[in-house]
Amino acid sequence: MKNRVVPALIAILALSLSCQTLFPAAPPPRDGVVVTTCPDLVEAVRGIQPVDFPEELTDTGIKQGGEFDANEYFTVLPNLSMQEGYILDYIYPVDFLGSFPILAARPVDLPPYVSPEDLPSDSGLTEYLDYVEIEDNEQGYFEFISLYIMANQFYLVWHANYNDTEIVCNRDAVDEISEQINSGGFGLEFDTEQKAKIRAMTNIEPLVKLTDTTAIVEIVTFTKWGGFYRMTYTIDRSFPHEIIDSLGENLVPYDCGIMF
Repeated sequence: MKNRVVPALIAILALSLSCQTLFPAAPPPRDGVVVTTCPDLVEAVRGIQPVDFPEELTDTGIKQGGEFDANEYFTVLPNLSMQEGYILDYIYPVDFLGSFPILAARPVDLPPYVSPEDLPSDSGLTEYLDYVEIEDNEQGYFEFISLYIMANQFYLVWHANYNDTEIVCNRDAVDEISEQINSGGFGLEFDTEQKAKIRAMTNIEPLVKLTDTTAIVEIVTFTKWGGFYRMTYTIDRSFPHEIIDSLGENLVPYDCGIMF
């Protein structure tokens, strides 16, 4: 009798493990509001960011007119606005290792920043998020973090292209990133262990939870120089909306192996 029981128990255990692999348990309910607008928002921000480089700007760091206007962000992030008396501007310092925009608030009574020298020194204006007001709702805080991540990802030259963090909205976005990486068109492909971790990823959609004093924004991001992360930002609901804390969990470590 004992000889029959042991194989039966082993078979039941094997079947149980197999079922867990084929049909993994559903993740626990999430505490907060899922942001379903994420794909459209990310696409809209990318859609207004310039693709072509103004050659004279990237050579000299001096605007000639007609460059990207950072205030366009507020046309696709309608729950955000600049504090009264300020608009969003940027300077563009040029460095031999690369160049990128530095966003800054600008008092409306000052002329546009044409060169880095135009930015008032020791003004704190480069802390531009301190001048951004948020509609007090879940969508507004998600838009705030989207601006924080994506706003300076234009006119990136050479080493500045390490700034490639993207917001991952859902499983479709994960699959699209996986397909792109595994195509071999840019750097190393995902290995077997990384592919398994990617398949196991859950709760990918952004989530926002409001407390009495803070907004907690949870998103998944991806960078070719780090992999998939779950980022959790805690934001003060009172103006100025300071990012009080940010925590990152590296869900799938990855490095494309390319160095600029």
